[in-house]
Order: sequence, then structure tokens, then C-alpha cells
Amino acid sequence: MLHRTSVRTLGLGLSLAALATFAAACSSSDDSSAAGSTSASAAPKSTPASEAPDTADSGSKLVLKTAKGKAGIWLTDTAGRTLYLNMKDTKSASTCYDACAKKWPPLTTTKPVTVVGKYTVPSSLGTINRTDGTKQVTYGGHPLYYYTGDTAPQQIKGQGVDGKWFLIGPIANIMNGSKPPTAG
Repeated sequence: MLHRTSVRTLGLGLSLAALATFAAACSSSDDSSAAGSTSASAAPKSTPASEAPDTADSGSKLVLKTAKGKAGIWLTDTAGRTLYLNMKDTKSASTCYDACAKKWPPLTTTKPVTVVGKYTVPSSLGTINRTDGTKQVTYGGHPLYYYTGDTAPQQIKGQGVDGKWFLIGPIANIMNGSKPPTAG
């Protein structure tokens, strides 16, 4: 009887382990297919879809644009969500992963990127490879991020956070207090 109970317990344990593995596979499959089916994946996996930045594309391209406000003119996605740079990054690597990337989700894409708006420089666009294999969008060599504290279009609550997060201007300028050229 002891042998039979052990086998039954073992069978139940294996069934539960298989179920957990199946659930994890479905969960990660959903995350990766969602990122591949849109032009960009900018929200961390823990962010509900309703809060994920909308980086709507124009056909087969990810389109960045500019916004104008009290800070000057800066880059956004097509939904008006503000984009930031991290002063700790280099032109070839992001330093924002794990907890940092949950607060500052990187702008990633699987499609070509274009930029429109006053003073923008399309040749400043590029990508870098993140450690997870995704391509992070860069502008003027600066990897781009969203800030989870921005909850509406054209908010700039991330400007100056920790003295290293700043808006990026359309001429790839770091907007740490100075304003880009005005329209004229």
C-alpha cells in the first residue's frame, strides 16, 4: 500500500509539474507573440495591456514624432507617449535592465523605424541589441525608453529623474535644461 500511495503521489506531482510548465509556456508564448505582432514592445511584461504604451505604426514601420510643450520640442511615439534617454547608457549598450526596465521600459521594435516632425533627423535613428535579444530603438545613439510615471500623452514626469533620465530633442539633443531651437 505504501508503494501504491507513493506512485500515486508521484503521478500527481508530475501532473502538477506538467501543468505548471504548460502554464508558463503559454504565458511566455503570449508575451512574445504580442511583442512580435505590434510595431514595438515598450511595456514590461508585468504591466497590464491597458497601461502599455501605444506605439502605433504606420503600415510596416514604427513612427516616432515630436511634441511641443513647456520643455521645448521632444520625441514621442505616435500616441504622444514621451521618450527618454538614460545618461548612463552608451551608444552600443543599455544599462537599464530588471527593476530599472520595469520603471523605464525600453522602446523595442521588430520593424523599420521612421521619425517625423519639426527638426527631426531620420538618419539619427538606429537600434542596439539588448541582452534578451530584442532590438531597442536609438536616436542619435541614445537608447530610448518610456517612463511608467507618465500616464497620459505628452507628460514629462520622467524629466530629470535621478539626474540621469532626460527628454531627447528632435536634433538628438539631451534636454537637461536647455531648449531646442524654436519653430520659425
